[in-house]
Amino acid sequence: MRNLQESLNGLNEHYLEMLKHVNRMLEINMEAVKDGKVSPKFYGECFIVEDIVNAFEVKIKEDSINCIARFQPAAKNLRQLIMFIDGVRLLERMADILKANLKIVKHIESLNPEVSSKLNHIFSDYLAKIKYIFDSYIIVFSTSNEELLYTLISSDEEINQEARSIIDKVAEEIKKSPNEVDELLEIIALVKKYERFSDHIIHLIVDLVYILKGENLRKKELLDEKKEN
Repeated sequence: MRNLQESLNGLNEHYLEMLKHVNRMLEINMEAVKDGKVSPKFYGECFIVEDIVNAFEVKIKEDSINCIARFQPAAKNLRQLIMFIDGVRLLERMADILKANLKIVKHIESLNPEVSSKLNHIFSDYLAKIKYIFDSYIIVFSTSNEELLYTLISSDEEINQEARSIIDKVAEEIKKSPNEVDELLEIIALVKKYERFSDHIIHLIVDLVYILKGENLRKKELLDEKKEN
């Protein structure tokens, strides 16, 4: 029968596996954007990986709740178990976003292959930055590199600026090419969904700060906002 530490080690391993599967879905998205289309092979793989992500969510959540009930952990261990429960919920949503984005890419291609072929030019830097943040989060989770952890928190602002810049450029294209409104609006939807994906990464990072340092950055942010008002 496992003790608390053995249970936490097992949860860590499963959580890392879940992170890797979501990362694979992000890689598939990047390939689709690069090609301007979704190959049947990658589309099918994405659905399979999403099913695995969903299974991990259920498993990790149930095991975390059982650990809390059985061992009644305190302080850091309790924070870690709560993070697992919250983290897998966010990762499941992130997987949903990535699957939905593939459908948008397919729809853009069906509407206008010429516009679809420009997706890599529009999204390459944007997605590369998001991928870097997610890769770095996985590294921090594995190594507890606090210096890198705090560096990642401010990356949200950079992603938001990049998203706004892309949306502004697409808006200008809509004015110039009213006959391409539908596909250009789909591109804006894609930008916003990747921005939402990035927001979820930042939430995961904030949760990790709470585990490693005991600092609740979300609570601090809310208190700061209350003071300003």
